[in-house]
Amino acid sequence: MHLLNLLNGRPHLGLEDIESVALMDRYDSKFLVPEHWLSHTLIQLENHAVLAIADTVSTTYRNLYFDSPDNVCVKQHVRGKTSRFKVRIRHYANTGVTFLEVKMRDVYGKTAKHRVVRTASTWDAPLNDAERQFLHVHLGEAASTLSPVLESRFERFTLVDLQEGERLTFDLGVAFKNPGSEEDWKAPLAHVSVVEWKQNSVNHQGSLIQALRSHPERRGPLGRPLRMSKYLLGRQTLQPDLDFKTYRPALRDMSRAESLAANPTFAHQSILR
Repeated sequence: MHLLNLLNGRPHLGLEDIESVALMDRYDSKFLVPEHWLSHTLIQLENHAVLAIADTVSTTYRNLYFDSPDNVCVKQHVRGKTSRFKVRIRHYANTGVTFLEVKMRDVYGKTAKHRVVRTASTWDAPLNDAERQFLHVHLGEAASTLSPVLESRFERFTLVDLQEGERLTFDLGVAFKNPGSEEDWKAPLAHVSVVEWKQNSVNHQGSLIQALRSHPERRGPLGRPLRMSKYLLGRQTLQPDLDFKTYRPALRDMSRAESLAANPTFAHQSILR
């Protein structure tokens, strides 16, 4: 069955219905799932409703990420620093709403997100004084060194299980380019959906895990929890000369996942390792 039909055929929830699973403080787990698995996966997730905004079950996201001249955000993540931050502008195309967001991860692996609505004339306009002050409140002097370094886009749909208190987001067509440039978008995961499981407490089982385990093509990195960041993937895609040394295994997992998803009948041992 077509993916859109599967989404439209299940119960819809609006933003006001999912306040209990807004999960601004949460634990995240990420998976790479081939796009041709998604119909099978949705059928297994029979208790999940779909988030619908402005009468649509998916929306295009635009993101503008910030970092310092010495790439502090990249370095914190690559080094596996347990306490780290990320700053971005996020724009929702179907509603026109834009937020400035700070995501902060603590030493226990929990992510807290702080955000303010943007009122600029364009979603990616330069930060104003109030927004700079917002960043300073959460990041201190580090806020003064930040500037745009990466633009990304993707299409997302969201499944919600209110009883279990969880959200599942599915990002398709993830692509990157340098901010403000007219260059073509680069899509290193053209055949893969980035799936994120957002919970208020750690659960190593659950319906998503069972759905992914049940797929007959599950192998290599496909459908398994991965250490991954769309931000770092984008930076590496556009600036491979940056130091990603300790993150290379994760980048190789993403590359293998894309190779397997693009060639589902090809099972050469070199990409399964």
